[in-house]
Amino acid sequence: MTPESLIPAMEVIPVAPVWPEIFLVLTFTIHILLMNALFGGTVIAMVRGIKGQGEISRNLSRKLPTILALTINAGVPPLLFLQTLYGNFDYPASVLMGVYWLAIIGVLLLAYYGLYWYDFRYSSMSKGRRKALLALVILMMVYISFMFTNNMTLMLHPEHWLEYFINPDGTMLNLGDMTVLPRYLHFFTASMAVGGLFVALIGKSVKDPVFIRHGMSWFVRATIINLAVGTWFLISLPPQIMLKFMGEDLMSTATLMSALVFVGVLIYAGFKHNTKLAAATTVLTVFLMSLTRHQLRNYYLEPYFSIDNLPVSGQWSPMIMFAGFVVVGIVAVTYMVRLWLKAERS
Repeated sequence: MTPESLIPAMEVIPVAPVWPEIFLVLTFTIHILLMNALFGGTVIAMVRGIKGQGEISRNLSRKLPTILALTINAGVPPLLFLQTLYGNFDYPASVLMGVYWLAIIGVLLLAYYGLYWYDFRYSSMSKGRRKALLALVILMMVYISFMFTNNMTLMLHPEHWLEYFINPDGTMLNLGDMTVLPRYLHFFTASMAVGGLFVALIGKSVKDPVFIRHGMSWFVRATIINLAVGTWFLISLPPQIMLKFMGEDLMSTATLMSALVFVGVLIYAGFKHNTKLAAATTVLTVFLMSLTRHQLRNYYLEPYFSIDNLPVSGQWSPMIMFAGFVVVGIVAVTYMVRLWLKAERS
């Protein structure tokens, strides 16, 4: 049996693939920014609590449940667009690791509850219990993010799906892939950087130089470390794919090089404690890295699939409805966030 025989037939999509691709990259950028702020912010809250600097930890405790809610909602569109374009790869990967994949729902609910408990019971809990609770929530987030990394890499390797005939119990993971660990650590260190920026932006809003200084310290250090982790991730790729980002493909190389230039700006902004420049450049950098991730996915699937060959029905109404709801949703969420920030300031 060949891997090709295990790949389901391509589904008809309503519009040209370029439109779902654009929305996939844009919505994933929003989702990953929120996810990084959530994960990094939770780690920073725990570390500050351990070191006895409770002001930052307490401030973050009020915001983390809301950030988690926004992260979950922002994660739905990119997942739907991923399934629209790559459903014949994503669904089999999800089934092969089904036990771990379905467990994400329960673990996520527990993490959500844990963050609310941390906020509402902050004053009544001892320091030890607060630390233990946050450590447990972080472990849950580590599980969720690591399972997503496994899913997103397993879908790229139909040749690994043949292991189903040895392990048909839905407990397959992609641990044999050399890119899994650096890919995951690349996300982890990026989360520490964005979490630090999140703390600094809070400090900017409340005019607290301690928050700004501490947040930008996390931001700069994690960004520098992530340069090394990103290099590890790049050289762990198969040579024929790595070369695409090192001059063989002009667009992929330009995207990666542009992201690296912005990383230099990030470090400069961090040292200067320029939160506005750091925030704007972070958004651009994450967008470019999301685009690079999309290109990488297509390179991996080239032997089995080309996105340009997807059959198109030409039905524009679902895309138009989605775009309309996106605009309405952005207005509604912006209004609610403004009310939330106003309440926080008061």
